Amino acid sequence: MQTDDLISLMTASHRPVDTNWLRRAVWIAALAALAATVALVLITLGTRPDLASVWMTLPVMAKALLGTSVATIALVLFQRSLRPGLKTARLLPLVAIPLLLAAGWALLTLAQAPAEHWNALVFGRYWRACLVAVPLYALCPLVILLILARRGAPIDGRLTGACAGLASAGLATVAYSVHCPDDAAPFLAIWYTLAIAIVTGIGALAFPRLVRW
Repeated sequence: MQTDDLISLMTASHRPVDTNWLRRAVWIAALAALAATVALVLITLGTRPDLASVWMTLPVMAKALLGTSVATIALVLFQRSLRPGLKTARLLPLVAIPLLLAAGWALLTLAQAPAEHWNALVFGRYWRACLVAVPLYALCPLVILLILARRGAPIDGRLTGACAGLASAGLATVAYSVHCPDDAAPFLAIWYTLAIAIVTGIGALAFPRLVRW
């Protein structure tokens, strides 16, 4: 067999490699994780009693918007971190944008409120529940993203884990927002941000031990 014949035989069944499957898988997994997490919140805690009348108000929508924006940015970074050669770390500060907007709104709210109301605005009624519930519910999407990360080729497990933690916390924030009755901007900026930071740390610590390439 001539060399040209061998090359022709080897390339006869050649098909373009689908390089987008991982990107699609990340978004499908995220939607599945969000649905599962919302279901867990509804089963275990239920919705807030006044959800039907307040779900379109700015304070309530802000919690869902914060979670959605953090999750969206983090998922983009997560799927990039699964492909070697893409410079993902330099884009990580983008996640701070929605958090800084929430912080700015919180400071404006405190500046306009009497000092005697600050305690209620910051702590609300259920700050401890928020700080515990969001990380707990984030474990569901975190596990799903961990399974997906093992199908990719991450070269920086800590970065991949941090992105997965951010995304999971964002999805958990959206899910928990259907139950959380505390709507003040300072409450949102402090306790949800702390909960997001906790899950990010869990992801950054766990993924290097569980994901190898």
